[in-house]
Amino acid sequence: MSRNSLLPLFSAALLLWLGFSAIAAESQPPNIVVFLSDDHTLADSSVYGATDIDTPNMQRLADAGLTFDQAFVASPSCAPSRAALLTGLMPARNGAERNHARPQAEIKKLPAYLQQLGYEVVSFGKVGHYAQTPDYGFDLARHFGYHDDVAVGEAVKWLQARESDKPLCLFVGTNWPHVPWPRATTIDLPSIQIPLKHVHTPETRDARAKYYQAIRTMDDELGQVFDAAYAKLGENTLFIHTSDHGAQWPFGKWNLYDDGIRTPLIVVWPGQTPEKKRTSAMVSWVDLLPTLVEAAGGKPDEKLDGRSIMPVLRGTSDTHRQEIFTTHSGDGNFNVYPTRSVRTERFKYIRNLHPEFLYESHVTKAHKEEAYWNSWVEKAKTSVEAARKVNRYQQRPLEELYDLATDPLEQHNLADDPAHAATRQQLQSKLDAWMSAQQDQQIVYGMPTLLSQAKTPPNVITLFIDDMGWADLSCFGGQDVETTNIDQMAREGLKFTNFYVNSPICSPSRTALTTGHYPARHRITSYLADRKMNERRGMAQWLDVRAATLPRMLSERGYATGHFGKWHLGGQRDVGEAPLITEYGFDASLTNFEGLGPRVLPLCDAYNGKEPQRHDLGSAKLGHGPIEWKDRSQITARFVEETLQFIDAAVAADQPFFVNVWPDDVHSPFYPPEARRGDQTKRTLYLGVLKTMDEQLGLLIERVRNDPKLRDNTLILLASDNGHEPGAGRGGPLRGAKGDLYEGGVRSPLIVWGPGWLDESAVGQTNDTTIVSSVDLVASLIALTGAATPQGYQGDGENLSAALLGKTEAQRNGPLFWRRPPDRPGPPKAPNPDLAVRDGQWKLLCNLDGGAVQLYDLTTDIGEANNIKKQRPRIAKRLKQAVLTWNETLPVDGVAAQESAAP
Repeated sequence: MSRNSLLPLFSAALLLWLGFSAIAAESQPPNIVVFLSDDHTLADSSVYGATDIDTPNMQRLADAGLTFDQAFVASPSCAPSRAALLTGLMPARNGAERNHARPQAEIKKLPAYLQQLGYEVVSFGKVGHYAQTPDYGFDLARHFGYHDDVAVGEAVKWLQARESDKPLCLFVGTNWPHVPWPRATTIDLPSIQIPLKHVHTPETRDARAKYYQAIRTMDDELGQVFDAAYAKLGENTLFIHTSDHGAQWPFGKWNLYDDGIRTPLIVVWPGQTPEKKRTSAMVSWVDLLPTLVEAAGGKPDEKLDGRSIMPVLRGTSDTHRQEIFTTHSGDGNFNVYPTRSVRTERFKYIRNLHPEFLYESHVTKAHKEEAYWNSWVEKAKTSVEAARKVNRYQQRPLEELYDLATDPLEQHNLADDPAHAATRQQLQSKLDAWMSAQQDQQIVYGMPTLLSQAKTPPNVITLFIDDMGWADLSCFGGQDVETTNIDQMAREGLKFTNFYVNSPICSPSRTALTTGHYPARHRITSYLADRKMNERRGMAQWLDVRAATLPRMLSERGYATGHFGKWHLGGQRDVGEAPLITEYGFDASLTNFEGLGPRVLPLCDAYNGKEPQRHDLGSAKLGHGPIEWKDRSQITARFVEETLQFIDAAVAADQPFFVNVWPDDVHSPFYPPEARRGDQTKRTLYLGVLKTMDEQLGLLIERVRNDPKLRDNTLILLASDNGHEPGAGRGGPLRGAKGDLYEGGVRSPLIVWGPGWLDESAVGQTNDTTIVSSVDLVASLIALTGAATPQGYQGDGENLSAALLGKTEAQRNGPLFWRRPPDRPGPPKAPNPDLAVRDGQWKLLCNLDGGAVQLYDLTTDIGEANNIKKQRPRIAKRLKQAVLTWNETLPVDGVAAQESAAP
């Protein structure tokens, strides 16, 4: 046979061999490399149209593969976005709704799918949300800490040294361009183009230069991983680059605008994906898990929210999804703004679940990282356009609708445009159905700031009961007497079981509720008594009349302000030159023997045949106001009577009112009406006083409830000023009583009533989560009423008005602190602790020198019986340092004197 006759046979064999080789290569599972960037807005790359920042390595990928123009994350914050990627489920279904939340442990994660297909699955850098990364089940997870910037280089080293012949799925997560952004060294400032949505200031330009520098670092790292992947793994490698969401700029991260949810996505897979091609197919991050499973030779789980995009990758389809759904549920107390959206090819519909919330974020709060936001606010004072942008960022309507064909920057809200009513209704229905299918509970995570209400500021009544135990009210578990009126108030309102006063004794507790400060700042750390005793304990004689007070702030806001009841902030015993109550911002007052001005003093009748005894502790001799004498059991009724007259006058004048009704019930001595004296034991007399007080306060509560105008615009807050007197009231499971820093001394029942203000879902409920204190009540009432604070005023409380109105059960940001009354040292063999701090579940008590530490987990040990300082040394150390540091900011009082005098 001639050589020429063999040539066709050879050619046929070669073609057959090449075909078999191609089939064999195609049947081999590909290696997979996923490079995740962190907080990178799609528009800030040359691949997606930016002209002021070049991303050459992203462009290399685009030239080698398929670029998606409409890829979207599931949620625009780190943890929920990454959880959706790694579970194939949307946030409500995987459990990671708010930032820093973890998906449910029992849900199958991406590594498990691929491991079952024979893959080694490895993670370097930020892939899960930092320390959460190992929870996803990677065979190896390294360098996942915050800005652990060696991660990319270490991933390349590991890959180059790898010897395993198992197929590999390698995730590499850079921290760039997440803040803090680096100093700009290669960015030309004048060439930077400020986005239309942003405010032009020098600070904005400087910040964008740093952000662009971070993008350059990210792009360089992308190139390193891309080159290393194909050099080591060969052509049968599926390489994906994408970002978890947009950057930390206004309208980007934490937002459902496209700058927050639309993400870069470029896929390279030689021989499988086309080169230099773009697709407008709409895809979601939840689609990536089933895509990788299918690429690896597996069958995606049909119960996932994601659907494989392999048809788009292989060019057999130009479309994928008709709608994109996205959610955002918040980021701690920095960003509390739950919102949902649905997007079609042309329209975007956004539903802001709580438009009454002020939109805040790290941008507006974390000024140390990037200070440009302050420059926006400052410019907004003189620029209408800047003010429009600032207000648009922080105040949003319930619904937003954008025509993306004509308004890609989402600047013109069409939700109220009749011409688009049908579109809005259609998208509303789609979103409603999807949220229902997802079992979206629309939970508020975190403590939002409420916008000023458009309606009239609320009337406010504080009912501050004297020495009542935490477990005495029947609505708080008391079984010995039914407090009918207060119970009804609780059924119509919201109870708080983690409410604290800021001192376990009268005067300092009242100081906190009056000023919003820890009382020691005003040198009032125990009950105010006679002059010498006050001096001996290192205390002031009265609250400084120059102190900023809540009633004065409200008076300047236009409120009628009245105080009816116990004062005990000066003007008692022999201290007759104290300021009148009205000098603290009240228009009218009526008090008892522990304040100056008009007074009603008690006659104590034991019904033993003897004349009733006067009980005024010297008040009748001090002058400074008319005096009337009343039976002790009718003193609260007299305060209520005066309150009702004051309210009637305010209503007639069409003036909002703020009223303190602070009975000196249920403080000893106990003199209930004769019919309620029973066996005349201390406990029986106390309960008789409690029941009578409930009936007398009921007249006031009914007056407000039965007047629609008052009912719909009045807030009533009921609490006790400190714990119970031993032998009289009861604290239930709580340790300690009045005067103690244990729970029984400082924890108080709190009821918030206000039918026109409370969230409907909160009515009749109990908040067992949120820690609230008296100073928080002051901060919250300032916010709710729109009162202005004096220049230089810095309260110790936090604005927890959203929790008080039942819109959230989130937690306050910081801890609470206490210092014991100087006249409550405790018995020599078991001295009382000097200081206390509560931070979340933890309560620590110690002495001024840091000794005698006690640490309790109140979630499991509300009775403070099990000191776990040895089991939790780091927590004990942190909290001890915090309370000692706090105490150093306070004036010295008798507690310090006792410590220095101790042997």
